Amino acid sequence: MDYRNAGLTPKQVAMLEFAEHLTLSPATISEAHHQELRDQGWRDQDVIDIVHIVALYSYMVRLADGLGVDMETGRGWEPLAERLPFKGQTAARPFAAITGPGA
Repeated sequence: MDYRNAGLTPKQVAMLEFAEHLTLSPATISEAHHQELRDQGWRDQDVIDIVHIVALYSYMVRLADGLGVDMETGRGWEPLAERLPFKGQTAARPFAAITGPGA
């Protein structure tokens, strides 16, 4: 429920901060946000994938909500997170802290 205190890697936290920001304030995403991900070790291709996944998930949630469909939780993906190759590689930075022109 709280990804910042769930024992995730700093790189994972940065990605989730970006995903949260994209979900809550999509019109405010700027190149500075993309650079923050790059600074954490994400490649441009990764940023594209992250945006696609966030957009798809947002679409699916709205579709389910609009049709009154309950989404399943606890589908067994949790053990797979331990096998992610980028675990523990970088330090987190909150995206909410990005300010200035274009932010």
